Amino acid sequence: MNTFPAPCAHHSQKRVERFTAIVIHDTGGKTAESALIWFGDPRSKVSSHLVIGRDGTIYQPVAFDRVAWHAGASVLHGETDVNQFSYGIELGDDRDAPDDPYPVAQMQAAIAATVGLCDRDRIPLNRVVGHEHIAVPRGRKADPGKDFPWYGFLKQVGTRLP
Repeated sequence: MNTFPAPCAHHSQKRVERFTAIVIHDTGGKTAESALIWFGDPRSKVSSHLVIGRDGTIYQPVAFDRVAWHAGASVLHGETDVNQFSYGIELGDDRDAPDDPYPVAQMQAAIAATVGLCDRDRIPLNRVVGHEHIAVPRGRKADPGKDFPWYGFLKQVGTRLP
């Protein structure tokens, strides 16, 4: 996975040896660049491990051994505070609509990044989820949205894992 450093101060200093989940988001600002600008704003208090642009460019705001601030109030399989054990991946998305699918280059980059992280930490597919699946109260978040191709995405990730 080829990433461009985009350092962000919004993360925990706590080091994590192994994450056990991945949370997929889409950007509120609609582009990778706007997400990176927001992550750099002292008021935001948010971040993620990766931000993937619509052209497939992968930026890394937070090191893989640090806790990024991406999940907020959350629970996954009975475990709370999902930030503490998950990677956050943001996808630049300018419209949540079925007639505007995520671009092929972006999906290929997201698949490659997810495969790499799953392989690195032996994360099972049932722990690759969307922000919408873990946010509490339920319905608080809707990303990555109805236009995200979960079936094809997870199938591609699963077939590429060693």
